[in-house]
Amino acid sequence: MPGYLEMSIYFALVLTVGIFIYLLLPERHWRKKKQTLARINDSVFQAQTSSAGKQSEPGPTPLKPATSTNQMNDHNLPLPWRHERIHTFYQEHIVPYKKILGTSGYLKPVTTLLALLDAHGNCPSVVKINQDHEYQTLQNVYDLLSKITLLDHSLNVAEQMITDIARAKTKDPEMIMGKILMAALGHDIGKIPDLMDAETYRKGDHPYISYLVLKKAIFTDPSPQHEDILHAVKSHHYQVREGFTYDLRRADQAAREMEAERLSLQGESAADLVQIIHEQKASETKPQEQNSTPKEKGASPEAFDLSWLDMDEFLSIIEPEINRIENNSYFRAFSMNNGLVYLMLSLVSETVIQLAKNHNHAEVMVNADTTEKKRSLEFTVKTMLADKGYIPSFIGKGFSGARFGLIDANGKKKMVGIYMPVEARAFKTSLAELENRKNKTSVIKEITEVRPLVGQKK
Repeated sequence: MPGYLEMSIYFALVLTVGIFIYLLLPERHWRKKKQTLARINDSVFQAQTSSAGKQSEPGPTPLKPATSTNQMNDHNLPLPWRHERIHTFYQEHIVPYKKILGTSGYLKPVTTLLALLDAHGNCPSVVKINQDHEYQTLQNVYDLLSKITLLDHSLNVAEQMITDIARAKTKDPEMIMGKILMAALGHDIGKIPDLMDAETYRKGDHPYISYLVLKKAIFTDPSPQHEDILHAVKSHHYQVREGFTYDLRRADQAAREMEAERLSLQGESAADLVQIIHEQKASETKPQEQNSTPKEKGASPEAFDLSWLDMDEFLSIIEPEINRIENNSYFRAFSMNNGLVYLMLSLVSETVIQLAKNHNHAEVMVNADTTEKKRSLEFTVKTMLADKGYIPSFIGKGFSGARFGLIDANGKKKMVGIYMPVEARAFKTSLAELENRKNKTSVIKEITEVRPLVGQKK
């Protein structure tokens, strides 16, 4: 009886602790999220105060004396910019459009972004190499770009977009000035260390943080153009070939190219950076700018040079993923007793990208987040495995894999996916050992047949 009582108390304590954790973790997560947003709002408020609130009091001596009413704010006092370059940018690109920017609701948010850059923009224009996805493939490229401040890079992008508008002879360019200024000045604002803590940087890259700053703290008044700006900022590191995001991305690349040229003139070695930028631009040329014939629908992906890839090392990284379950139901590779291992294509491309980072192959990292690049890597790996005799013959030469239906014991389709089948003998672990990994209650154990779905849509 005492033993029964002790067990009852023990289980009661375990249940109480479980409930406490269940209730506490979401609360802590939400509290942390609110603290992050509060930090953003505080920084924005301080920036607004420095560019507007202090204008009613005697402020710092302006970098250049005001010589006309156009250089004055609403209180007839010059804006107290700390940096000469921001002062110059404001006079050249904000003052002439001040009235229309004010009418369209962009004057305040643009001034706020400039104030944020004025106060915090002396940080590097790239985030620490192990925390972000931009230009992290080569240490020397990161070291090079860290010499360019966020303030300078943001203004470079803005000036490039303004130049592009002039070259394109856009009708009524002043009507979109607010839109391009917000996108250019805000596209990397999330790189300011004071806006986010280190944990946030680990969990999300800077485009999303920039998007969050704009959406939650800068845009206080609704506007149809805000969605275009937010989408461009959040997506400016994805391969795109048209639209406003394309315009922002091209301006960003042009600014980096100009910065690399200036660094070269200062005696810095910028060859790797220039190569990366040129490869990005070449792969993202607009369809109407391409001279080659467009690829036909259904054509095979292009092979990529992976001659450096050690297939044994590749397979050794894949092998632990076989029959591994995540979140009780998600898996990326599984074996069957027919002698095949089925790999999700994303696992293949992600593994190649991981190895490219490990072995310093920058060419693989260019546009590595695009679907086209991933398909190319997957197709190349499949070809290399086929040359070793590890790909079954029913996978055609022009394909990386096929659509399969995963069937249970009742003949019902559990799920459908595109997989690359690989002979189990390619792996060092035996098929029997791989099969023994399957948990009796796991979703993989329920799969009794893998059926090709040739010509079927569902």
